[in-house]
Amino acid sequence: MTHPAPSAARAPRPLLLRAGLMAAASICLAVLGLLTRYTGGLPAELVIWARFFLPGLALVALAGRADWRAVFSFSDRPAWVRAVCVVISQGCFVYAAIHGDLLQAVLLYNTGPLFIPLIAWAWLGERLRGPALCGLAIGFCGVAVVLNPGAHGLDRLAALSLSGGFAMAASQVLFYRSAQHQPPFRNQFKLYLQASLVGLPLAAWGATRIDPAALAAQPAWALVAALLGMSLCSLGSQSLRDLAYRGLGNASTLAPLMYVAVPVGAALDGWLFGRVAGASTWFGAALIVAGAVVALRRAAAPAPGATAGTGNGECGIAERRSGLVAFLSTFVPFVRRPAAGRSAGAGRSECRH
Repeated sequence: MTHPAPSAARAPRPLLLRAGLMAAASICLAVLGLLTRYTGGLPAELVIWARFFLPGLALVALAGRADWRAVFSFSDRPAWVRAVCVVISQGCFVYAAIHGDLLQAVLLYNTGPLFIPLIAWAWLGERLRGPALCGLAIGFCGVAVVLNPGAHGLDRLAALSLSGGFAMAASQVLFYRSAQHQPPFRNQFKLYLQASLVGLPLAAWGATRIDPAALAAQPAWALVAALLGMSLCSLGSQSLRDLAYRGLGNASTLAPLMYVAVPVGAALDGWLFGRVAGASTWFGAALIVAGAVVALRRAAAPAPGATAGTGNGECGIAERRSGLVAFLSTFVPFVRRPAAGRSAGAGRSECRH
């Protein structure tokens, strides 16, 4: 199967349409968390594995030889590490959504953007400037308000959701190189199948824990509908987000819409399960959103007076920064894409001079 390159002459999508696509992607995440509540007949480990296997199975008919080769290739090691991180992040999210508060699971999973600048600093040598550190401080204050460990200790499910947010951030940063060299379909197909392979031990463990009584107590149609709905939401969230950001010069325009999942999750939790979020949770949510917006927008902004650099070390950092920003502007909200004249290729050209 061939993947045609996007046409440069294609008319840009209207901003209102992009906003609708991003909001729909966020709603898909909240609905996915809700649907996990209706898989009680299966162990959580099997539900987590099915969350990758079923979407991958749906894409099999569209995959070509090159896509299959990419799945089983070990030359792209960061892709396999990313698959591990994705299984961990989604495992934490799904488990917390099944057994705990849906709003809290969605909110703490979406702390991923707070961890991205820290991982980029530790792994890629990205410099953390004052405003970015200020945004991170605000965001993590919000996390502390939501967790509220002083009241009754650190809640196990809340800590699990937060770990999922960190693993999600790591998966995004790890994957940014290969995301720029492969078609979007191949990236998505490879991720689902590699995550399915990585998650096989988890599925095997879950299969040994199936409770026949619990499985028989749940209508088969409800379980099948929940699993298929999770697959559609997973594919929809990724595809809609890709459509929303592709070709957008300033991705920070859509930043707040990533967090549409938070009030939607709260509404669904209250409507279907009678759980009402407290004022402290909403206050913490506001701090997390504000901190993430400030941190990632400032982390992506060019340093004052920054140039391509005069030495090889500076050039290498500039190239890594431009690559990371280009990746994050496609897959993660708030990040500004480098200007056309400041691409990684342009940076390399200037470094040679």
